[in-house]
Amino acid sequence: MRLSGLSSGLDIDQMMKDLMKAERMPVNKLEKKKTELGWKMDQYREMNLKLRALHTSMFDSIMRASSMQRRSVVSSNESIISATASSNVGNTSFTINEVKQLATATTAIGSTISKTNGQSDSVTSRTLLKDIATNEMEWVVGKRTREAVQVDKNHSIKLKEPLAEGVKHILIQGQAYEIVSDQAGELARNQVAMDDAGRLTFHEDVTLSSQVQVEYIAGVEDEEKAQRFTFNSLSLMTNESGDYQTTSFYFSENDSIQSVVTAMNQSKANVTAFFDEHQKTFVLTNKSTGTFNREEKEFTFEGSLFTSTFGLNEVKNGQNAQFTINGLETERRENTFSVSGMTITLKDTTNQAITLAASTDVDSIYKTITSFVNEYNELIDFMNGKVNERYYRDYDPLTDEERDGLSEAEAKRWDERAQSGLLRNDSLVQTSLNQLRSSLYKPILTGGAFTHLSQIGITTTRDYADGGKLEIDEDKLRKAIETDPEAIFTLFNGNQETEGLAQSMRRDLQRSMSSIARRAGGSEGFHELHQFTIGQQTRTIDQQLSNFERRLEQKEARYWRQFTAMERAMQMANQQSESLFNLLYN
Repeated sequence: MRLSGLSSGLDIDQMMKDLMKAERMPVNKLEKKKTELGWKMDQYREMNLKLRALHTSMFDSIMRASSMQRRSVVSSNESIISATASSNVGNTSFTINEVKQLATATTAIGSTISKTNGQSDSVTSRTLLKDIATNEMEWVVGKRTREAVQVDKNHSIKLKEPLAEGVKHILIQGQAYEIVSDQAGELARNQVAMDDAGRLTFHEDVTLSSQVQVEYIAGVEDEEKAQRFTFNSLSLMTNESGDYQTTSFYFSENDSIQSVVTAMNQSKANVTAFFDEHQKTFVLTNKSTGTFNREEKEFTFEGSLFTSTFGLNEVKNGQNAQFTINGLETERRENTFSVSGMTITLKDTTNQAITLAASTDVDSIYKTITSFVNEYNELIDFMNGKVNERYYRDYDPLTDEERDGLSEAEAKRWDERAQSGLLRNDSLVQTSLNQLRSSLYKPILTGGAFTHLSQIGITTTRDYADGGKLEIDEDKLRKAIETDPEAIFTLFNGNQETEGLAQSMRRDLQRSMSSIARRAGGSEGFHELHQFTIGQQTRTIDQQLSNFERRLEQKEARYWRQFTAMERAMQMANQQSESLFNLLYN
């Protein structure tokens, strides 16, 4: 029980606060030191992020042949033929003497679609299939069912529901299999045999996983739940041997024309489908151009929706692009193709000879090098700013009590000054900065035309205050790129025997990042407090704070015992005095 000034008349609570405030001064210093270490750790880690950004950027820019040896191609008629060139193409040229024909894709154009009442002008993409079905349309009545089914050791499956009457196909993993009776003779790879119990068995050469996705039309007893479905498939020739890739679909009578278009475009059939509202015609086009077979149709269809209702009987096979290059008559399946590292795009037919000349892409290479120099200068500027930043000795981190006594703006200004200069003259940052600058000054002896950055127009600024930033002589750099871009690439990337400037700098960057990580953590495998220097210091402070807090609690308890004892003694004295007074003056 604590007595707080009832007998003595003293403000014991305030006296305790003042006493403990004095006692907490070492704790406040430790907390401020911990806060300062946290700020310094954040600034070190920010430094590492800047170093890593340049480290990564260099690899993706000046160290890539595709960026530093890029070629551009000039076409004498860009509207008819354009081209690009890879980095390994020399200053070469091609002449396209003639473009006889462009590559086209196989296309199937349907007939005009009419409703059952014969009015074709009322058909839209929203029209349902049941409203345009011809008399030849083959329907199966039931419900569409999708399920995952286990494949047993006999290479067969058992469906959960019986098939609807008249079902001739079932889709396994999206592939159609024709259903035949068990006594139908030898089973083909695209067939599945059904026994009297409804079990389906596949050909032994068909590869199946232990569980397959099955889609089929199941029979229903409730007629209100039944719908009519039609099975249709599209086969697309895939090679010169005449092999077809078949994609099959089940469509409901309540599906619209647009539903069919969407299903085919989202399938693996490699086709583009659309419905023309004006001509009331369904059109199907191969996504790939060129021809595989000039005699047989490259599209074949099965199912009355495709063959009868949509009338997809007019198939026009695709054709290859035919052209003459440097006097050689040749052809390609696509209008965009590569010749000796140059990618050529044919846009139109022509009898005009068109020249494609590849040369060094000076603008692109110049932009790549300029971007590297700018990023390097930004990093140098940032690091110089940290080592030269003013340090405000009188601005310690604020405690919670001190922060409560300031306005928000005052506290913000205080924090800015308290965090300023924490890395001023920091030996680790200064060493990293010196290594970074020295990486660019040493000569690179690769046997190439250039051994130093100054030879291609990149030098250190004359202003000492810039701290080693680079500047570019544009004319000199552009001339060097035009003269020998390969030598510039070698200057940055070296060869098998000699390290280049970029490789040397990235090694120094990696060394700096590792040193900073060992001090401030956050990367390079230094994530736990015990793994890096500031983390260890923080742990030590935490232990000291814990010990101080325990001692403070003990001191506070002792002070309260002393004040309580004083209050009780004074209370007893007051009681004795009052008793003596009552005896004398009763």
